This record gives sequence, C-alpha cells and structure tokens, in this order.
Amino acid sequence: MARTLKFSKDKILNVAYNILITKGIKSVTARNIAKELNSSTISIYSNFGSMAVLKNQLSEVAKNKLFDKVAIRYTDLSLLNIGIGICLFAKEEKALFRAIFMRENLSKNFLDELVNDLKKLVFKGFKEGTSYNFLEDETIEWMLKKGWWYVHGFACLICSGFYDPSYEMIEHELKENGNVILKEALCFNKSIKENK
Repeated sequence: MARTLKFSKDKILNVAYNILITKGIKSVTARNIAKELNSSTISIYSNFGSMAVLKNQLSEVAKNKLFDKVAIRYTDLSLLNIGIGICLFAKEEKALFRAIFMRENLSKNFLDELVNDLKKLVFKGFKEGTSYNFLEDETIEWMLKKGWWYVHGFACLICSGFYDPSYEMIEHELKENGNVILKEALCFNKSIKENK
C-alpha cells in the first residue's frame, strides 16, 4: 500500500514561499521547510523529487506575481508600464525579484519562457499602439535588448537597496532613458527601410 503524504504540494510550496519572502532563496532548504511544517523532509522530496524542482516552482509563483505587476496601467504608454512594473516589483518584492532575476541555477527553459513572455508584451505594445506601430520587427528587437539592459540594471540597483527611488523617480528615469533609446531606434529603423 502506498504511503499517504502528510502535506500537499500546495502546503509545502506556501511554506517555502513564506521562507523565500522573509529569509531569501538561500534559506529555502528541505530542512527549513520541514522545520516549519514540524515534519521530516520525506514529504518534501516525495512531492517534488528535488529542491531544484521546488525552487523552480517558486520561481513560477514569482513570475506570475511579476506579470501581475507589469499588467497594471500606470501610464498611457504600455512599454513604460512594463518597465515601471519590473522596477516596482524589484522595490516591493525583493526576494521574488531575486528568485527570478538574480538566482543561479535557474532552469534555462524557465528563463527562455520568461523572456519570450516579456517579448510578447513588448511587441504587443508596439503593434497595438498608434504612435510606433510602423517600426520594423528588427527595430523592436533592438529596442527590447537596449531597454532590457537598462531596466534590468536599474531594477537590480533598486532591489539591492543601492538606489531607493520613489514611483515618480522611477517613471521619470524610465521615460528619460526610453526617449534616448527611441531616438536611436528611429534612426536604426530608417536605415533598415533604406536597405530593403
């Protein structure tokens, strides 16, 4: 007869999540989770197989919370909203931000999926808007790369506590940098059209 597990996956994941947001990803260990559950580690490994699997599922939870944040309409500019959402997520959900963007050994599939989901949001923002829907896909890719480098770096500074901007400062900084990228992108787009 199969052994009945004392705790469900959801219960274990909730405990792991609480450890993550209060103590950080390094504290999410089988031993610490079992201690919080007042149990042995058997339930954890029986449910997840390994801590890597559990941590990847925690990263999924964090990703869903990130996408909730970037879906908020902070301004009339959908691309700016994505950047603001990422920076506010880094400011308000430091442990979750680290679990997604600053964690070693995160599965490549997870990272690829995250990047593709963000790309889809960016392309949707450009294609559905009326101001820049004329941009070539290559130009949008170029802008995405340059913008991502900036937003990710800015968000990491915020997450680490090196920089603690207000919402207004975040919006201002992202608009300012976005205008620089957009100016270069328009030149890039023009050269692509000329070479076709």
